[in-house]
Order: sequence, then structure tokens, then C-alpha cells
Amino acid sequence: MQISKIIRAKIETEYLFLKGNAPINSKYFINKIEESINSRDNMNFKTNLNGHMTPWTYFKEDNTLTKFLLPIYDVIEQTRHKEQLQWKLTEAWGFRSNFAGYTSEHDHNPAFLSGAIMLTNSSQTLHFPQIGETLECKPGNFAVFSSYLLHRNYRTLEEKPRYGLSFNIHQENKW
Repeated sequence: MQISKIIRAKIETEYLFLKGNAPINSKYFINKIEESINSRDNMNFKTNLNGHMTPWTYFKEDNTLTKFLLPIYDVIEQTRHKEQLQWKLTEAWGFRSNFAGYTSEHDHNPAFLSGAIMLTNSSQTLHFPQIGETLECKPGNFAVFSSYLLHRNYRTLEEKPRYGLSFNIHQENKW
């Protein structure tokens, strides 16, 4: 074997980052999250989240979540320019982060877009270091972003739990 060149470098790339706030029924989602994280099929402490988590697809078919996401879907479609991508929600899960809880830095590849929705007030924020953005934890705050963007939460010192939802959207073939 003869290697003639190895390049490890960064390139600029286009990404989508959408941030906003919308009314949300936090109590409904928190009750469902609590029900799931106390069941056998939970994902507690098994992922990048050092906390409690529902299964990946727990909220995928949830009509209340769908109603929250539909106006966001309209905005996503307006930002696609001339792309003719077909896409669908493939995973949607809930989480609870307690004292000292955090999320290690990660991305959601190979998804097309990912998102986070906050359900409670907390000083813990979601950081996107590559683009210098943060998402404050206030009920109804959300971010939708290109799935390859790294993001994380630092450990919280708050005693009260932080609740939220996350989701992934994947591209589909048109045929």
C-alpha cells in the first residue's frame, strides 16, 4: 500500500438552524414522559443524555406533538429552496434531566433535520458550539437544526428537573 496524501480539514457547509417559541401543553408531555421513564422499556442513562429518557419513537405518532410540529414543517418547506426532498418524522422522544444531569456533545447523523422542544424553565441551555447558538430552556422554546450540528448541555446545578422533547426527521425516496 502506498498513501500519497492524507488531508484532515474543515470546510464551510450550508446548514439550517430555526429557533422560536410556540404554545405547548407541557403538563401533557411531562405526564407521558414520567409514565415512560418509569416503565421497563425506558432509555434511562443509555444514550448521550445523562438522565431519564423515553424510547426513541415514544412520541412519533403523538397527535399533540404533530399539532405542535405542523407549523414548523411549513417553515422548513419554505427554506428548502428548490430541493424536492421527501421527509418524515422518524423518532421523537422525551427526557428528564435532574441535578447534575447533562448531555454529552453529539450530533444526530444520519438524520436530515433534528429538533429540541423545551417543556420547563431551567437555567440549563442547549449549546451549538459550531455556530455559536444556544436554546434557552423555557416552555415552548424550540430549535430545528441540520442534524450534523454538534450540540450539548452542561451539567445542571438546579434541583428541579428539566423536561423536553427531541426528534429526528429523515429523508425518504420519492419513488
